[in-house]
Amino acid sequence: MTEQVQNVLSNAIAPVDIRKGKQVVGAVEYVALEVAVSKIVRVMLKMEPRGILELAWIHALSIPFMGGLGAPFGKSKNLLDTTDTGGYTAAFKDGAKGIPAVLAAQWVIATAYKGFHFPWFTMKDLLITAGSKTITRPIAYSVIQNLPKDMEDGLTVLDALIARQVDASNLKSKDS
Repeated sequence: MTEQVQNVLSNAIAPVDIRKGKQVVGAVEYVALEVAVSKIVRVMLKMEPRGILELAWIHALSIPFMGGLGAPFGKSKNLLDTTDTGGYTAAFKDGAKGIPAVLAAQWVIATAYKGFHFPWFTMKDLLITAGSKTITRPIAYSVIQNLPKDMEDGLTVLDALIARQVDASNLKSKDS
């Protein structure tokens, strides 16, 4: 039981653990990319605007949940894996594995503002959030090799963190 509690606490602080600079850089990069995609999609679809800071909090908070809540769907393909093992299709599927994490993060943020409540999302907001989360991974997959080495390393280290979360999750499938 204490190991599980330590795992939860470790996952919560891991993306922002300042002792692991590359991991923090990767988390900042991924959150910035997710926020940019979300803002663009919301503007294109004339959705109610959300502030950049609110989106940043939601996406930053989703990172500790990504491995654990995405575990039932298996491990994600490494962002640097350019072998033809699914390519962009695999990247889209891997992006979709983050949807439960971003929904959990939205609920946590809403709970902080409103108190405990039954999570409520409009269908349009749910589709925008899910779509934005899903398309961020293929974008990261397509640009990572063109990034400076430090930025590439940051995303690679973050990817490894999420893979470790999947391995440690009690929700992972028996096949994983």
